Amino acid sequence: MSGMVDKSARSTGAPPRKNSLNLAALLLPPILAGGAAFGGARLAAAHAASAASSASAAPAVEPPPGPTVALDPFLVLTQDTNRRSHPMKLTVAVEFDANAKEESLKNFTPRMRDATLSYLRTLTYEDALDNGKADKLRADLLERFRSTGVTSVQRVLITDLVLQ
Repeated sequence: MSGMVDKSARSTGAPPRKNSLNLAALLLPPILAGGAAFGGARLAAAHAASAASSASAAPAVEPPPGPTVALDPFLVLTQDTNRRSHPMKLTVAVEFDANAKEESLKNFTPRMRDATLSYLRTLTYEDALDNGKADKLRADLLERFRSTGVTSVQRVLITDLVLQ
């Protein structure tokens, strides 16, 4: 009777279970290895391309500064989280591109002072005290200056900062 079961399994065309597991065990490792090798090669090529592009780009040489206008010091009160006031004195210098005419830059001084004062009044004591936020302060002031029409501004320099 057991011979009959084997014949019926063979006549239906169903492969024995043991052979299908062996086939999967034989094919799966090379497929996975090939996929890993392909992914690794693509990742290495992308990394090499980015390294080559950054290596080919020479360090940017900063152009010489154009005219610079030092603004009069700003004195504002900042508040800490306990709502206590702290005086802050800030002096900034504004650097323009080399093509800017120094005599025309003086006309923008009131706009730059107004933009600076309105920004400083929004600062908290903790933000002003944080050395890591100095770059953000410069970038925010630069953006504010440009939004007021002072488009030739290249850099904002903090030349003095006193906080009590």
